Amino acid sequence: MNDVGTRQRQGLTLPHTSLRSAVANDLRGSHGAPTFVGAPCDPQPTNSPWTSRIADGKGLRIIDQLCSARSDRIRPRRRAVGIVALLVLGIAAPAGAVPTPMPTRLPGAGVSSPPAAPGSVPAHVASTPASPAMPITPGTPVTVGVGITPESSDSDVRVLQRKLRVRGIKVPVNGTFGPRTRAGVRILQRRLKVAVTGRVNVTLLRKLGIKVRVVASTPPPQPSPPPPVVPVAQYLTTFPVVGTYAYGDDFGDPRHQGTHDGIDIHAAEGTPVVAVVDGWVQRLTRVETGLGGIWVWLVDAAGHEYYYAHLSAITPGLEAGQRVVVGQPIGAVGDTGDARGTTPHLHFEIRLGGGSSINPFSDLSTVDPVKRR
Repeated sequence: MNDVGTRQRQGLTLPHTSLRSAVANDLRGSHGAPTFVGAPCDPQPTNSPWTSRIADGKGLRIIDQLCSARSDRIRPRRRAVGIVALLVLGIAAPAGAVPTPMPTRLPGAGVSSPPAAPGSVPAHVASTPASPAMPITPGTPVTVGVGITPESSDSDVRVLQRKLRVRGIKVPVNGTFGPRTRAGVRILQRRLKVAVTGRVNVTLLRKLGIKVRVVASTPPPQPSPPPPVVPVAQYLTTFPVVGTYAYGDDFGDPRHQGTHDGIDIHAAEGTPVVAVVDGWVQRLTRVETGLGGIWVWLVDAAGHEYYYAHLSAITPGLEAGQRVVVGQPIGAVGDTGDARGTTPHLHFEIRLGGGSSINPFSDLSTVDPVKRR
């Protein structure tokens, strides 16, 4: 070691191997084979003879000088190699190549993510699914009534969604006015400093530069009025007097013989009287008999009876048991019976099943041609 130090102090330059051998020979005297592996600048265990000899200060200066000399020789070489490597990579790298993403974990710290293929997105990176490519027709007008709503057409909603994406608001272009599109509209409204409602009216569409073709909203169809209720007579098919007449609801009024069992229809003497139903002549008299004077009874298939009284005459040829049809003349208005001395009129009754008489006023009013006009 003293020889080595002497040579160093004399300005002699020892080759790396010579210096290494000299130090090793100096240490081998009392400790046997040297315990270090590699260059003397490599870190050694703290309990090794090499470290202990260094601690004595005998080999400290030589090793320091050796490490400094090696560093001076290595630094320029590493710098040159790095520059050449950068140039080679710059020339060899294809234009537009996507750098391979770094693994998410360091080696030795667990299982690392496999490197992604060039141009692909790593699986652990969250991304928004790309919207389907849709052709954008500049200037396509949106047909709206009050704005764009969830009920608007697919094409109109897509126009809105594309405009939102142009402004950096990420919404899907799917033609559905859903929660994400409504949230995007609220973001736009905040930027424009307008009322934040999430609804799209015509004013907002125009602020977005969307051409609007406003159409009047179609009012909901009004229900058709119900057809007028046409009353239907229960027993009568036609009115019993043909011509000019007058009547009122006098059924049940007091009479000299008791209460009135029918309706009096006033008309000029000789005004035609017709059958009110299809049926048969039950009985009749051409000679004044009793309170009714000259009268006719008709009966229908249900057994209901119809009484005509105070006639001035009965149609010639009409006899009991003869069949009659609706509207067939059976006689004429008069004042026979107890109607003598009063105005000519027809006393008309209905008896259900041949029993008690009922008030015919409702049926008469229903089939009255004058009232139905």
